[in-house]
Amino acid sequence: MNEYIIKTEIAKSGDETLKINNFYVHSKYNPIVESERIAAKDYSINCTHILFGYGKGYIVDSLLKKIKNESIIIVDPLIEIGKIHIEQRHKRILNIYYWSENSVNTLGYLISSISEGKSLKIKISITPNYNKLFENEYRDLLIYLRDFQNKTQINYNTEVLFAEQWQSNFSKNVPLIAKDESLSVLHNKFDLPVILAAGGPSLTKQIPLLKKIQEHVIIIASGSTINSLLAEDLEPDFIISIDGGEPNYNHFKDLHFEKAKLIYAPYNHPGVRKSFSKKCYVFTQVHQEEMGKYLLSNIGINLPILAGGGTVAHYGVTVARLLNSGPIAMIGQDLAYTNNQTHAEGNKHGQKVENLSELNKELIQVDGYDGGKVGTSRDFLSMKMVFEEIIRFYKPLVPIFNCTEGGVRLKGYEQVTFQEFINTYVDTSKFKNLEKIEDNQTFYKKDSEIVEFYESELELIRVLENQIIKGINALNKNKNNVLFDNNTLKLLDKIENELNEKSKKIQIHFLIAPITIEVSNCYLEKPNETRKESFQRVWNQSYTLYKRLLEAFDKAKYNLKVVIEDIKSRSEKIE
Repeated sequence: MNEYIIKTEIAKSGDETLKINNFYVHSKYNPIVESERIAAKDYSINCTHILFGYGKGYIVDSLLKKIKNESIIIVDPLIEIGKIHIEQRHKRILNIYYWSENSVNTLGYLISSISEGKSLKIKISITPNYNKLFENEYRDLLIYLRDFQNKTQINYNTEVLFAEQWQSNFSKNVPLIAKDESLSVLHNKFDLPVILAAGGPSLTKQIPLLKKIQEHVIIIASGSTINSLLAEDLEPDFIISIDGGEPNYNHFKDLHFEKAKLIYAPYNHPGVRKSFSKKCYVFTQVHQEEMGKYLLSNIGINLPILAGGGTVAHYGVTVARLLNSGPIAMIGQDLAYTNNQTHAEGNKHGQKVENLSELNKELIQVDGYDGGKVGTSRDFLSMKMVFEEIIRFYKPLVPIFNCTEGGVRLKGYEQVTFQEFINTYVDTSKFKNLEKIEDNQTFYKKDSEIVEFYESELELIRVLENQIIKGINALNKNKNNVLFDNNTLKLLDKIENELNEKSKKIQIHFLIAPITIEVSNCYLEKPNETRKESFQRVWNQSYTLYKRLLEAFDKAKYNLKVVIEDIKSRSEKIE
């Protein structure tokens, strides 16, 4: 650890300044004027402000004079090692936060929790000379924020792009979920090592070892990985699938599993379930709690809430953690184009190229598994970040190892070769027995009962639509004003309360995401708004919200009707 000599001196202005080693981190002439100049340059409305370097807190003071609803996050290595402290005047201000590597939550989690849907809007300020004193820490902060914004943008894009498909899938999956089982029933069911097989290029070289030990371990495959395993006559015990798109279904549509069991999310493509003959298991995710509450309320199934990310591979870690089995080995988790390949052999989407430039991907150099640098894409980089967050927050009670032997280095995961893992943890005298999970025959709801509550839901949607139409009419009557009259405000508040209460009872969870993103980011306050401009912005925001909600309700009604007609049609055929 570097030694830091910190001296407080008096500036020409009479204010205290700070000298750290040979660097002044505030002006030795007038630190207050300097901080106001920095704040004037760096302040941006509607942004989360991150200050690298606290010093005496002058820049925080100057930013506080400018911010309205924004927040300030302080990052300072000297506070982290106890060399300086946050001034008393800043300790009880609600929109000032301090973050360090020792904080319980990641910096990204903190930004997301305080940014009110504006996680991409970040402004960085730096106390003078802190980038010279802490060059590596500052560089790491910038890289982290780049990766965080990249991950956030990818997640936003995914939510918007697939919202309608996911909502449709959910409506069709509810009757299936009512005949399957909560993943919670598998908690503590096994005491064998778990192998998490992902579809990266390095999986190919691990499959021969996996085949030798397959009867002595629990094998969990991620989504499309299944085709690479089946190509080598290897069927896993569980397959996790969360992808609601047609390409994911194409991996499964010609397959039929007698042994493997599906572990799926409620918005998974409903066609995937048809490939599995045995009872399957369902979970929901962090940030999708409302969907879990909906299923508990309507069909009585209580799903575990698992952490993960935008891809199925992330959930392998938290699923394995729930099983509370033996040590965990991750294989095929390259997150890079090892050997100029996109996937392991046998994957339907796999490509091998002579030169990575043929993939038309922007390659970013990161630390590799083997110690050098490897090129990865922005999508893979986003996945890497989520894996590292998962191990920080949800570390299993059993050891977990990255045995990929290729691709990127994952922080927080111990690296051993797959053979080392096998030699240390796999006992070939112990055989797995999956029969003990076969005797659960829970059925939560009959199809006729699902039709009944779907029809009730249609009626509730019509009630909400009528309320929104009243709101639109009230807005139109106030369109040319500069203020909303009291009657309009009371009506809009009533509509908002009713929407908040009753929308949780209908299938609109995924359709809300694009609306939230648009309303949060497209109607932000502008600098120096006039009263008229402010009114027009709020009017446009409210009008857009109502119009988009009506569109969402139409789609939700269509989804419900499709399932109702399908169930009734099947019932008539049986009769």
